[in-house]
Amino acid sequence: MSKKIKVLIANSVGKDENGNNFILFPSRWTANVGKTKSFNFYPYELAYLSSILKKENCWDVLMVDGNFEALDWKKYFEKYKFVKPDFLVMETSSVVYEMDLKFGLAFKKKYGTKLIFCGQHPSAFAKEVMKDGVDYVCLGEYELTVLDILKGKKRSKIRGLYPNERRELLEVDCLPFPEDDDISRINYADIGGCDYKEIEFFASRGCMMNCNFCVASQLYYKKPNWRGRKIENIVEEIKYLKNKYPEMEGIFFDEEYHNTKKSFILDLCKGIIDNGLADLKYDAMCGYWTLDKEMLEAMKRAGYYKIRIGIESVDMKTAKGIKKNINIKRLLKVLNLAKKVGMRMYGTFTFGALGSTAKSDRKTINFLSELLDKNLLYDFQTSICTPQPGTGFFDWLDKNNYLFTKDWLKYDGKTAVYEYPDYSKKEIEDNLKLAHVIYAKKELKDKGYLKLIGDEIKKSGLLGFCRKSFELGKSYFFSVRR
Repeated sequence: MSKKIKVLIANSVGKDENGNNFILFPSRWTANVGKTKSFNFYPYELAYLSSILKKENCWDVLMVDGNFEALDWKKYFEKYKFVKPDFLVMETSSVVYEMDLKFGLAFKKKYGTKLIFCGQHPSAFAKEVMKDGVDYVCLGEYELTVLDILKGKKRSKIRGLYPNERRELLEVDCLPFPEDDDISRINYADIGGCDYKEIEFFASRGCMMNCNFCVASQLYYKKPNWRGRKIENIVEEIKYLKNKYPEMEGIFFDEEYHNTKKSFILDLCKGIIDNGLADLKYDAMCGYWTLDKEMLEAMKRAGYYKIRIGIESVDMKTAKGIKKNINIKRLLKVLNLAKKVGMRMYGTFTFGALGSTAKSDRKTINFLSELLDKNLLYDFQTSICTPQPGTGFFDWLDKNNYLFTKDWLKYDGKTAVYEYPDYSKKEIEDNLKLAHVIYAKKELKDKGYLKLIGDEIKKSGLLGFCRKSFELGKSYFFSVRR
């Protein structure tokens, strides 16, 4: 009887060779957060792939996470070389690609392992990645493409495998629950912005918008789409997690646009309540365009305590540049409704987006400050609009010669790798720092420290400075700079 083919599913590295840490988010972007990291995102698409392959029971499958284990590529290889895999599957992004490639090639050299690379960077630079020695490059949403490869389907017949055409987006209800044995979902429960021990959960996939900086819409899905799971299936997975992890306090719905359909949210809230699951705390990535009083009240009854929305900018020219509908009147209405309902609101803001100027981004910062003063935002996240390769934003900057570098390590959310004729690299980075000052002031005030050190801050001439690990939440570092 022949031995089963060994498949190693590996999330990206956790550190570079200088000890700097990475926070990875599948289908979004990767941040370089320096010497200290406080949380990890759950590698959900690899985890779904792992469950699919194990369900088939045709291969010997192991999933590992070097990012969670904070391993550089050499230590990562040394720890898992015992597997001697026939296939190595990795989802990689531009920031960590060179290190992931070294990790993969080490297996290929020693054991003849076939390399299957997926994710943002391979989708953007498929031809180049093949030249680097990778055997198979999957484009976009990749679970079923990898399944076809391992089943031995003829290369030319596998849709979604470079250079073939992409495959249709999968039906989300065909997916089993994601991997929770080789890696444990509770280990990823302390995510930035979560106020409780929350397990990441995906009740849907896709987004009906097509923002030009978004890796999900531009690369993974290639078109606006939204696919919600069946309510019964969602409820069963929450029950499973609650039973397995009694220490779990809540669920973080971390998909692109949780509340795309009002009927979906109302039905989900009813399902949560009817099944006795409203004692958990729910946190969700949403859009403010579809939020209304009925939806907010239903979510509150079901146990939702926080909603995260993409505000990005208040400037109409920027909105046009990033291809995102911005409606300040609608936003303010929703924020005031949420305040009345008692829902915490978390906003994301970005600086340096296509169409922005130093003046327009400062206008956004002033607006952010006003929202905090009126207690319309509970928390927020800021970053530089980083041009991820494969997005329309990257292509536009590259075409116009506005990019400074293609050193992918600098595409980290805090470094401006471009500038415009009327908006310099320094001005973009200074606006991010200004937003950090506002965050530091908010945190000091919330913790009762502002009054205590107010005189020192006044003497210094600065309010303070807060460096964060990009997903602003529980992890941050203060320094009052003189």
